[in-house]
This record gives sequence, C-alpha cells and structure tokens, in this order.
Amino acid sequence: MIVLGVDYGTSKVGLAIGHTETKVATPLGVVKPADLVMKIERLIETEGINLVVFGLPLSLSGEETASAKAVREFVFKIEPEISAPIVFEDERMTTAQAKRDGHDDAVAAMYLLQSYLDRNH
Repeated sequence: MIVLGVDYGTSKVGLAIGHTETKVATPLGVVKPADLVMKIERLIETEGINLVVFGLPLSLSGEETASAKAVREFVFKIEPEISAPIVFEDERMTTAQAKRDGHDDAVAAMYLLQSYLDRNH
C-alpha cells in the first residue's frame, strides 16, 4: 500500500510518500494549503496513493492543541474531496526535529509518516 504523509500548516504543507511493504518514508515536497486538495488528488492518480496520513500536533502530554483542532477542522472540510481514506498520526516534535536538523516541512512529513509506518505495518 502506498501512503501519503501530510504535515499541515497554515502557510505551507509538507508531503512525504511511503510504502507499507518497505516501511520507508521519503520527503516529497512542500505545497501551499490552497493547493493541497488538488495535489493530493493528483498524487492519488499518479502515484496510486491508498491512504493519507495527516499529522496531528498534540501537546507533550498527549492532549489536543489549538493546532490539532485546526488540522481536524481542515481535514473535515476537505475529506469529501479526497478519494482516499484519511487517518491521523501523532506528530509531536516532528516539525521541531526537522527544523533542528536543518530540514523543511517535507522532512517533518517524512518523520510523521515513518512513525505511522513503524507503528502500523
């Protein structure tokens, strides 16, 4: 199964792609939020994406933050337009880790997708 990881932000969105067979996620790129639905649908068609994993920025204690609620609201709004199932993955610290390592939001998406693949496949 081919899986798309999404690190949603209000100004930019990181994307990563991974495979449940190899359990490897790789960064794919960064898009603007306004272009996200079109990009996801294009990737579903061209890459055969079977599942979309949105990062959920929980607090360190595991509770939902205002950012997590914003992600849920965004997904609720776009879900009818996406032709693949959408799930959430705890992304605590992925963006911070990516930035600390000198990388961008696509790498943050890779970290959250790798976490999903490691835990679920």
